Amino acid sequence: MNTLLSRHASVRPAALAALFAALLAALLALGAPAQAHDTLLESDPADGATLETSPEAITLTFSADILEVSPLVRITDESGEQLAEITPSVDGPVATATLEEPLPAGTSTVQWRVVSSDGHPIEGTFEVTVEQDAAAEETTEAPAEESSPAEESAPAETAAPAETAAPAEEGEQATAEAAEEESGSSMTPLLIVLGVAVVGAVVAVLLIMRRRD
Repeated sequence: MNTLLSRHASVRPAALAALFAALLAALLALGAPAQAHDTLLESDPADGATLETSPEAITLTFSADILEVSPLVRITDESGEQLAEITPSVDGPVATATLEEPLPAGTSTVQWRVVSSDGHPIEGTFEVTVEQDAAAEETTEAPAEESSPAEESAPAETAAPAETAAPAEEGEQATAEAAEEESGSSMTPLLIVLGVAVVGAVVAVLLIMRRRD
């Protein structure tokens, strides 16, 4: 009986040691992935930056190469309305989101999500403030169109008054009528002469025929 008690006494410390080792290994295994997650080292623009105009792209730089698995950058305005949702390009530890349209004036929130090199997704947010709206900038830069001196000095074309055409037409008509009257008056003496000649010829013929009889 003393032998059995001594055996049980020697087994318990060994079992406890094995159990403690298993628990320690489990704790280390659970804590290791959390420590291996990549972190965001910097962003361009930086968190809280105030810019005069909208950036053309947003660049995120991480502590290790991230995976090209469903990266996402979402931008919202101060009211929470979504301005853009971009799939950034991934090159090693750098993710670049190119803006198709400039950010409006005001504070915008940039939300990002990528997959860490250990296979776990990581995400975060930061804010960027733009002072000048892109539409207002284009308006101030575009100069107002000025008319050329030639256009300003060119006199406006004036249409000829319609009344001047009427007297000209009346004058032409009067001239034509006068010409007709003159031609008619010049033809009258000629017709009289011809008529007299014809009558004289008829009378002469009649006299000659009577003499022959």
